[in-house]
Amino acid sequence: MALPDPIKLAQVLNPPQSLIEFSARFRTETDCEEFLFRVRYPEGFVCPRCAVERGWSLDGKRLVECSNGHKVSLTAGTVLHGSRQGLLTWFHAVLFIATLTPGISALQFQRQLGLKRYETAFQMLHKVRASLVVPGRELLHREVEVDETFIGGKDPDRDGRGGDKVLVVGGIEVRPFSKPKTGKRRERAGRLRLRVVADASANSLSGFVEQEIQPGAIVHTDGWDGYRRLKRSGYVHQRTVQGKGRNVTHILPHIHRVFSNLKAWLQGTHHGRIEPKYLQAYLDEYTFRFNRRFWPGPAFLRALTLMVRTKHKI
Repeated sequence: MALPDPIKLAQVLNPPQSLIEFSARFRTETDCEEFLFRVRYPEGFVCPRCAVERGWSLDGKRLVECSNGHKVSLTAGTVLHGSRQGLLTWFHAVLFIATLTPGISALQFQRQLGLKRYETAFQMLHKVRASLVVPGRELLHREVEVDETFIGGKDPDRDGRGGDKVLVVGGIEVRPFSKPKTGKRRERAGRLRLRVVADASANSLSGFVEQEIQPGAIVHTDGWDGYRRLKRSGYVHQRTVQGKGRNVTHILPHIHRVFSNLKAWLQGTHHGRIEPKYLQAYLDEYTFRFNRRFWPGPAFLRALTLMVRTKHKI
């Protein structure tokens, strides 16, 4: 099912822009049901079984029966279906992950919402994280910095591309702009992509570029051999070999800043206690929030839309 246009949907639903607006907007389960119904059926109810557009509510907005007699749950086919937690609790989970700059840990979430079990809090947050990748999202383009880094491991101070760590490759758009007063050219970070990869081979690193970056783009990397095939793949490959006296952060400043902030977030909010099998979901959370860092209201709405309109295996 195609996702609705996020700008148009935000104009119609006017999502909350702050915690105060959120608290005033969503006080009861009924408030959440009505909002979720409009998110799932922005153009009116359509039965998922027979496509008929006529139906009536049997239990508020939680259960709808179409004119052909099919009963449809508001949460059917989504990660919310079958949950023992109320929609208000789920809405808070989406809000915290989509809009809070440091995110929230499962332990903090458990305490803030008064959940009895840590495992419940963790699973709820993980389901939200695993929902945050937009299907068929637009490729990065124009000019992109790409590099890789290790995260975690038994020895966090160990250098190099080896060791007991998880390798993550990242790509970030570099967008030029001119300062209004001086007209001097500057650069700022655009959209971000992060992915766990098995190794630093060409299949992993160049494969990431080929899947996430539009051919023809200028791709900046260091001198690692894993990127050598990019020119053959249709990219304008700008390699900068790291040498003595050259500060590595000056070579690829934007992606290195992302890696630094990513590690600080994982260590600060989550104390570095992330199992490798869950790391990609945390990377997706960081990417989602980074790419929408200036739009908290639409970010909450977009995350909720992805949760209810995309099927997941978690």
